[in-house]
Amino acid sequence: MALANGLNKPTTLKAIVVDDNIINAHYLKKMLVDEGMNITVVSDVTNLIQLISENEIKMIFLNSETLGPKFQEIISTIRVSVNHALVIIGTTPYSLEGARKRLIGMGAEYALSTPIYKNHLHDILKTVTIA
Repeated sequence: MALANGLNKPTTLKAIVVDDNIINAHYLKKMLVDEGMNITVVSDVTNLIQLISENEIKMIFLNSETLGPKFQEIISTIRVSVNHALVIIGTTPYSLEGARKRLIGMGAEYALSTPIYKNHLHDILKTVTIA
């Protein structure tokens, strides 16, 4: 997803996908790459803050199953530690409305259920890149 900076030169939006399910992670990566984004996939959060800061990551997809009870703690740590604008999108294997609302209640700006519907993902990306 190309964005314009202050000089109207396109920049590529960088994002991280955190998911220990390699199939889900690479499926999401494929959809994001198709949108023109530069994606890094990681299966744990050991060096996540450093990775976000060093690579000027603007968006992160956190899988609630991968992080389990640490999901909200990780989001809080990211918010305190990262000094630039970052959109956090929670992913969940549960398609129930309550599961998505729960992720948002824990600090994610958006929530996606898996399997991910391309239209839903596109709507989120459109909203994020316009804002």
